[in-house]
Amino acid sequence: DIVVIGAGGAGMTAAIQAVQDGATDVVILEKMPITGGNTTRSTGGLNAAGTSYQAAEGIEDSIELFVEDTMKGGKELNDKDLVTVMAENSAAAVDWVNDIGGDLSVVGMFGGASVKRIHRPSDTSAVGPMLVKALNDKVAELKIPVLLETKAEKILVDDSGKVSGVTATDKDGREFTIDCTAVVLA
Repeated sequence: DIVVIGAGGAGMTAAIQAVQDGATDVVILEKMPITGGNTTRSTGGLNAAGTSYQAAEGIEDSIELFVEDTMKGGKELNDKDLVTVMAENSAAAVDWVNDIGGDLSVVGMFGGASVKRIHRPSDTSAVGPMLVKALNDKVAELKIPVLLETKAEKILVDDSGKVSGVTATDKDGREFTIDCTAVVLA
């Protein structure tokens, strides 16, 4: 069904969500020898407004305030519509991470926020390694193949312009094609 190119946080999230939404044949291609990408280096946390963790601490936050803080931090150069989508879906993102086995249960204050909004692991460690572990565990549980040291070379399309596959090269230089109906570039 789907080839996901990239096994960082975004790629593994896309693959997991695709399977959760009913895709039955998903594969991830990763050019590096390990998963995680830049997510591994993430140290802060996940900003979210209107979460149960904020409510439990009596923190008053809103989508509007999250958008306002983000626009201010971005010197009003951000695309407000995209920032709004991010803010509107942020609480669900925290729930999703926790549902797949992650831990974003501590709420703290971080730069650019006017209220406690950043969600972090309960041991207050860096968020990236926790996320990568939770994502890797869920990918394994769902039996999503991850082809490491495999570089996607080209997205193939048929005569009508629809995606039909991906060509890739493995670590030994062998080229192969994976037929698919969709590609996620992550």
